[in-house]
Amino acid sequence: MDESPPMNAATSRLPLNSRAALRLLAALSLVMAPPALAGDIHGRVAVADLAAFNDADSLDALLGYRNRNDFTGNLRLTWEPTWGPWDLSAHYVVSADVGEGVALANALAPYYPAPPPATWLDLSGTLASGTNALVTHRIDRLALGYTAPHFVARVGRQALTWGSGMVFHPMDLVDPFAPNATDTEYKPGVDMAYFQALFDDGSDVQAIAVPRPAVAGGPLTWDASSFALHYSRAIGALQTTWLVARDHGDWVAGLSIGGPLGGAVWNVEVMPTFEMAGPTRVSALANISGATTLFGRNATLFAEYFHNGFGATGGALDSLPSDLADRLARGQVFNTGRDYLAGGMTLEVTPLLSVSPSLIVNLSDWSFDAAVEAKRSLSDNLDLIAGANVPFGPDGSEYGGLPITGGATSYATPAATAYAELRRYF
Repeated sequence: MDESPPMNAATSRLPLNSRAALRLLAALSLVMAPPALAGDIHGRVAVADLAAFNDADSLDALLGYRNRNDFTGNLRLTWEPTWGPWDLSAHYVVSADVGEGVALANALAPYYPAPPPATWLDLSGTLASGTNALVTHRIDRLALGYTAPHFVARVGRQALTWGSGMVFHPMDLVDPFAPNATDTEYKPGVDMAYFQALFDDGSDVQAIAVPRPAVAGGPLTWDASSFALHYSRAIGALQTTWLVARDHGDWVAGLSIGGPLGGAVWNVEVMPTFEMAGPTRVSALANISGATTLFGRNATLFAEYFHNGFGATGGALDSLPSDLADRLARGQVFNTGRDYLAGGMTLEVTPLLSVSPSLIVNLSDWSFDAAVEAKRSLSDNLDLIAGANVPFGPDGSEYGGLPITGGATSYATPAATAYAELRRYF
């Protein structure tokens, strides 16, 4: 029985933390940013149609959503004024999903553990919800920054990217993108303190503190939070990066080395994790990319190998190792296997049209994830994007579908998808 309110009824308002953040934003704008320096509001609006298709023995089919269609919308408003060495970043996002994907997400919830809080404050809310519809909003950026010639500080909700991964991102500890993500223009904002010291030789040190509670609404805890130092330095023609972190209760180290190879660029990363209550897990990555000409058109190509130190060799969904399950739940790891090879390219068919095919191979079970995306610029501020993603492999494999439990005949199979999206920038 559906007890959800209709789409035209708002089911909740902004939570208290969001109202406090809005008041803080208003106060900062009045006190620190004179109207002449306030800057303009910009942003992006995107509308998309997504079709998904799954196997008859998939968990989606068992729940009654083997094939589905969703219409989605996303509006991001950005305000980033500067005054002297100070800057403010504020992003507000409204997202809507109308289709069977909303009901499927609710039906799948009992099969997957609830993720721990990704960030400290809850600056999100539900505007409307129904059986097949959901409209949410959130403050995705709210950070105050100070920039000097040799020093940068930024405190508040912001995004950060580390590492040289092109598909996989072992060194990116804070909300990395999934390997099959189709929209990578904006990472989710996370509450953190960020500091950077820049030196005359071109090297720099970055430090972050990301406080989190262990459960939503709970107190901040050391073991749920992340703290890291990130040092970059060029040694001859090589660029090196060194990392040490305390992340979700575990110690993490990292080394990245990259450099030129003919007309290409290569990178290698090694990331050991010293678990608080377990063994040491070592993840690694190596990639190479370069530009060339194919069929008389400009093209960029890449190949990447990834070793997932937390990966398992098969097994049912409910029997995955606990350290892997934890990282899957909190969005730091997205793959269950151990060794992967990815490759792809972007071909400039015309100056206004590009096509990007890619392939991910699980080298342990030989299942595959194939994708292609085309992007057409319709005007200076309007893009049309269309693509498809097709996973395939035998039952019991990652992309063919892992059994839900041991001996089960239903599988957690990723769906094949096709989508078309319009993005307008202003």
